[in-house]
Amino acid sequence: MSFYPYNTNIALRAQTDVPGKFTVRGTGVMYSPGSPVVDDVDWYVASVDMKVGAYTLAHTAPDVGARNVTVTQTAVNTEDTNGTIVVVGTDLAGNVISETLTPNAGETVAGTKAFATITSITGVGWAIDEVEGDEDTVTVGFGALIGLPDMLTDTAQVVAASLNNVKQATAPAVTVSSTVLSLNTVDLDSALNETPVKIYYWL
Repeated sequence: MSFYPYNTNIALRAQTDVPGKFTVRGTGVMYSPGSPVVDDVDWYVASVDMKVGAYTLAHTAPDVGARNVTVTQTAVNTEDTNGTIVVVGTDLAGNVISETLTPNAGETVAGTKAFATITSITGVGWAIDEVEGDEDTVTVGFGALIGLPDMLTDTAQVVAASLNNVKQATAPAVTVSSTVLSLNTVDLDSALNETPVKIYYWL
């Protein structure tokens, strides 16, 4: 009889040494997205003039797993009226997701959802400045957040992470959602460097 696949979202009761008293067996898991590289600000869209409409995609998925999207705007003379960047793609389960980011000149604006694939990246509401009439430029890439394959509750705990098979001295920053898979992310304390990442958590 096979126990695979095992649903980690189903709690199991365990008998204690006290008759009639039960505990709930926790489920500890380890997830490895692979060997993610450091943030890449122009992975999806190389530096191009901002515009209203769809941008040409250089890639349609991050390097590994699912990662958040970033937008970096560079002002050319007077900053343009930025509008927004709408990202559409899928999460690790193949569900269609979207996120709207508002660029700001001189900054890298990071999204909070983890995208496993990118379907489209579209500029909305952008307008060139009326002083010099020079278009600002924009790049779109991925950030440091790594998506988890489980929807976690506030009681779940990401207890540790390792980079290149070395446990991180500081636990990763964690965001959880019990309803939206793409909002379950971790951010390692150390910069990613194309070496294996492992994330350990209790459900």
